[in-house]
Amino acid sequence: MIDGRLRVLLTLLMTYLLAQVGTRIAMLMLTESISLNPPELLKTFGFGLIYDITAWSVIAIPLALILSTRRDRLISVSVFFFDFVTVLVAVTLVLFFREFGTNFNFIAVDYLIYSHELLGNIWQSFNIPLIMIAIFLVTVAIYNLQSRFLKIGRSHIGLLNFALIILIPLVTVPIVQSEWRDFVSSNRYNVETAGNGYYEFVRAYFTNELDYETFYMTKENVNLDVVSRVDNNNELSNVRPNVVIVTVESLNAEYLSMFGGTGLTPRLDALVDKSYVFTRMYATGTRTVRGLEAITLSLPPTPGQSIVRRKDNDNLSSLGDAFRQNGYERDFIYGGYGYFDNMNAFFEGNGYTIKDRTSIPDNEIIHETIWGVADEVLFTQVLKSMDDHFAKGEQALEMVMTTSNHRPFTFPEGRIDMPSGTRNASVKYTDWAIGDFLERAATKPWFDNTIFVIVADHQALAAGKATLPVNCYHIPCLIYSPKLIESGKCERLISQMDLAPTLLGMLGLPYEEKFLGHDINRVTETEDRAFISTYQLLGYVKNDTLTILSPDKKATAWHIDDWQTSEYSSLEADSALLDEAVAYYQTAAYLFKSGQLKKQ
Repeated sequence: MIDGRLRVLLTLLMTYLLAQVGTRIAMLMLTESISLNPPELLKTFGFGLIYDITAWSVIAIPLALILSTRRDRLISVSVFFFDFVTVLVAVTLVLFFREFGTNFNFIAVDYLIYSHELLGNIWQSFNIPLIMIAIFLVTVAIYNLQSRFLKIGRSHIGLLNFALIILIPLVTVPIVQSEWRDFVSSNRYNVETAGNGYYEFVRAYFTNELDYETFYMTKENVNLDVVSRVDNNNELSNVRPNVVIVTVESLNAEYLSMFGGTGLTPRLDALVDKSYVFTRMYATGTRTVRGLEAITLSLPPTPGQSIVRRKDNDNLSSLGDAFRQNGYERDFIYGGYGYFDNMNAFFEGNGYTIKDRTSIPDNEIIHETIWGVADEVLFTQVLKSMDDHFAKGEQALEMVMTTSNHRPFTFPEGRIDMPSGTRNASVKYTDWAIGDFLERAATKPWFDNTIFVIVADHQALAAGKATLPVNCYHIPCLIYSPKLIESGKCERLISQMDLAPTLLGMLGLPYEEKFLGHDINRVTETEDRAFISTYQLLGYVKNDTLTILSPDKKATAWHIDDWQTSEYSSLEADSALLDEAVAYYQTAAYLFKSGQLKKQ
């Protein structure tokens, strides 16, 4: 007969494993894009079991310690708590997968650090009291089902058994690698489903900052030109127009009619024919701070955290500094609290004046969520800021970050023909708010001498069947200034990090900065490329080829068969493209790490 306390531990193990299987089944049911091929499904659950056992080997240690005590009440409470956490984590992972299409990753770690926003977002997005009641009732039911196996008596685990429990994770944890999941399938949804939430969360926590030279392919004598001084000169050189860059939260290119949208963006659709539009711009990452990093610093993404989140990220070569050299005032205007994601510290440390939620009078706030005020309220602050600069005779660069297109997707009623609470509705509201902002701006004396840039920070979802689905990084970018910029379309491949030098070139503003982005109007099509990434995988897109650098000092290459669906076919890595990819990413990491991005 199995020892009473070991029987309890085995009962908890079975509970835990059943919860993991149930979680995977729920994740499989959440997407139609997952592969249901029997061998791949078998590997999804088979590799999943490996990760489950690895995570359990660690979880079992504190449970064994508790079970080694003689306090039955403590043991009973601990078992109930374990059941509750098991159900809670399962529900949380399913909700996270529904939102991001991935297992727990660096985003989950990031959100835990900013627990106020996370908890507030969850509270506003879901019926938390009902969910918690349901979790509690399920926990009670599980505990009751376990009760027949929880009779402990006077038995004990035993020194040998306890030694084995401690030994197992010392063997499994160093051996098991997250990358094993890649053998599951070429479909990323299957790969993410195979992961274990506990294991992936802990791994993401400890790998959120990755030293490029330690983990990625490098090359000696990297010779990549860093833009130092550019003497732009055109018809706008003496005009020095104001610039308002509206970075829109989670605005997929596919929302716009020109990219196949279905009417969610009527204001932007109407603006397309009046603007200069980049039809093939690609975001560098999947987070707001990645978008702000690319636009502001004109750099490819560095592995791990965005530079916006890093230490010692002040006084850097930046878009703001290029405008400073031309006599502009610079503001960062955000509808939320800018301490989130270190945005205030980053922009203030790089010469911007911060105007966030703390600057907005309470009597002007008609609606807000945990992320910030409604976009129309934010845009009112932009108008006030521009009015102030105009009154003082100042030229201004306004970096604006919206928040309404973010869960819980609520906004003031009566603005559009859809009720709030869904992503589609929030997209349409944000579109309305942008149109309303431009209409109000058109009545201002500074409007004719102002250039408006509307660009997404990233897409709403960046997960797909492929490892780095290129279609999930496609973002809209419009430059609107009816008196200064002629409408048209640029259909060349361009990276989000190229926006800064391209914009400065269009304005005819000279500058001296260390940019890795290029002015698309100064280079030939043979130099067109884009950068897409997660916090670990670094992608380089050129000539219909995606080269991916991974943190095992390896690289893979894929031919992009279909840009709209991210259908890829495997390739042998092209040595020239691989060298270019390494050169860009290695240089970006080196410039920041060595302090050479600092202004001299």
